[in-house]
Amino acid sequence: MYKTINLEYGGLSKNELLMKLNDSGVLLNEFATTILSSEFFKVSNQKQQITILVTSIKEIGFSEGATIPQIEKNLKNYGLSECPLEIAPYLRLYLKNQKEIKEETVNQAPSGSLTIFSKPLVEDEDFPKGFYLRNLDGKLWLRGYRCSFDYIWNPNDKLIFQLNK
Repeated sequence: MYKTINLEYGGLSKNELLMKLNDSGVLLNEFATTILSSEFFKVSNQKQQITILVTSIKEIGFSEGATIPQIEKNLKNYGLSECPLEIAPYLRLYLKNQKEIKEETVNQAPSGSLTIFSKPLVEDEDFPKGFYLRNLDGKLWLRGYRCSFDYIWNPNDKLIFQLNK
């Protein structure tokens, strides 16, 4: 199931973006706050357009799952690339009707979550790698996550990629 989304992002300062998330009732976990407050997290001064694709690991050729390096290596075959990390808060604000799935998971992407596939800000195992979106108990979350580069993503995990033109 492929879903493309045309998204506008940029044009807000970090503080304005955080206020907009807060005003919209979006919840952040500790890892998301770490990323957003990092000096390495940059925002664009000008508005930009991006086309993104929501798809599963299986749908981009990995029926048994894959690691981040394996996924990166295969993206060009599908006309995809990593997303700018900055789109995550804008996408959270845009996707207000994300499906809620209450199935609990441990040490893996939560069921129903949408992970933004992006380059990590820093090459540090302890620093969060990126963001995922989740609807839990009727509340919209922008959550940061950590994983190792040898973590194997489940074939049914939904990731978001930039669709190359």
